[in-house]
Amino acid sequence: METVFNQSLWGDEGFSAILSMKPLPDIIKIIIRDTSPPLWNICEYLVFKIFGTNEVYIRGLAFLFFLGTVFFTYKIAAHLFNKKTAVLASLLIFLNPFFFIYAFEGRMYSIMSFGVAGSMYFFLRRRWKLYVFFTLWALYSHHFAMFILFVQGIWFLHEFFFGEKLIAKKMFKYFVIVGLGYLPWVYPLYLQISMVKGGFWLGKPNSGDLIHLIFDYLAEGIKSNITIPLIDIPIYKLALIFTFVTLLLRNWMKNIKNTLFFLSWFLIPIIVTYLISQKFTSVFYNRYLLYTIPAAMLLLATCKRGVASYITIFLVLITFSIIDYNYFIHPAKLPFREYSEYVKSVSEKRDYLINWNSNGSHHLWETKYYNIPAPIYSSGGGDLPYFVGTALMDKNDVVRDIPEDANTVGVVTSGNTEEVKLPNFIQNEVKEFNGLKYILLGRNEK
Repeated sequence: METVFNQSLWGDEGFSAILSMKPLPDIIKIIIRDTSPPLWNICEYLVFKIFGTNEVYIRGLAFLFFLGTVFFTYKIAAHLFNKKTAVLASLLIFLNPFFFIYAFEGRMYSIMSFGVAGSMYFFLRRRWKLYVFFTLWALYSHHFAMFILFVQGIWFLHEFFFGEKLIAKKMFKYFVIVGLGYLPWVYPLYLQISMVKGGFWLGKPNSGDLIHLIFDYLAEGIKSNITIPLIDIPIYKLALIFTFVTLLLRNWMKNIKNTLFFLSWFLIPIIVTYLISQKFTSVFYNRYLLYTIPAAMLLLATCKRGVASYITIFLVLITFSIIDYNYFIHPAKLPFREYSEYVKSVSEKRDYLINWNSNGSHHLWETKYYNIPAPIYSSGGGDLPYFVGTALMDKNDVVRDIPEDANTVGVVTSGNTEEVKLPNFIQNEVKEFNGLKYILLGRNEK
């Protein structure tokens, strides 16, 4: 049975996997020319060395870090409240639909969230050596983890002006140690920013995008096609309603300092990123900020007001569980493993194979991971736009012309079949795999 654990990899996951198969020095050298820090690829490299490169091991690694985030969410709630609240908070973050998606994503999102949650826990506990470790873990996982330092910086200022100055001074000392620990990556970060400062692929967000991101984080992360009978409403909308009712019932004035801590953790990285995207290169993207979701779930789990709060939280958990289960058993990624088996089985029918660059979207990394030699076809002059994985490409990964001796060409694409046109070739055959297409073209002899 195919589930999200063993479903095919998609492009960015394929790039990460191909990169992680290389020697460690090469991983560092190549990732510097990409858009992220190296920690995920180092961990993936170690898993590959011990277990192999199967999709299950990749997703298992991501899931392990997801469980680590759940653990630290439990520890934060237990530290600030009690074990019963901690169990509830850990269930909410485990089942949160948006977070559940990236529990199985073979990229750096769950490892970043693990680092941020650990950083926040040890920040609260004032256990500074472990705080430094997990903060650096987060920073070396994803650049967007640095926005959590904005949150911690605000609480440092609160402590300095309204709390104990000795504690504030100790905080500052360990902030400096974190900065020193990040120094080796400052120049690579500068290079990576320089590569995308001329324009990234993300569009400028509007207020609607901001609201949708918050709704996705609270409950609508998986747009499930399940509709509730009688009331004719999608279950993810119902989950959001239950979430809002729970928040409305919450006693917001109880434990106000903890409430403000969770609110700042949840909202400040989102708002800062949104504002940066208004004035500079747009970097506002939902998966980059998912480490704020534990804070939202901690708000849901804490400061409950009577039986009604428990009822609505129970309904939230039920709707989350249904959405997650449906997602788990219905993988959404393109079926590249099955597709690659077909392409290999019909290889004798064509002379040459290419990846079609459909509106800037191609499947180079999927084909590489599944051992299908298919360079990107890009007719005309000029370079391809910069995208994740460009740093790993070599001169053989892009072709401008079809070899003259090729009489048949196989095309890999998930775009419209009508747009696949090659000079002097006509379409002979199209095979579809749930969104993926394999198009066989023959040379027009007329």
